[in-house]
Amino acid sequence: MTTSQERLSKLEGAYEQVDQRLGDLTGSVNSLRGEMNTLRGEMDRRFDAMDTKFDSLRRDLDNKVNTLIVVIATVTIALGGLVVTLEFLG
Repeated sequence: MTTSQERLSKLEGAYEQVDQRLGDLTGSVNSLRGEMNTLRGEMDRRFDAMDTKFDSLRRDLDNKVNTLIVVIATVTIALGGLVVTLEFLG
């Protein structure tokens, strides 16, 4: 039969193991937190780069649409002038 002292020693050993494992787990969690912060920073940088590219594409598209509107308006005015001129000549 085991004595109270032996049982207490076993319990102390078990608690030390639990404490060691919890310490290891805490270290792992802290390491994962650091890695996640690094990944978040990288994601933020990439999203910022994408935003910059989309803004550039949006400006280019706006410029091309504006140019197209000017060309269409110019052609419409020229055709209108041609129709009016032909009407007066004919």
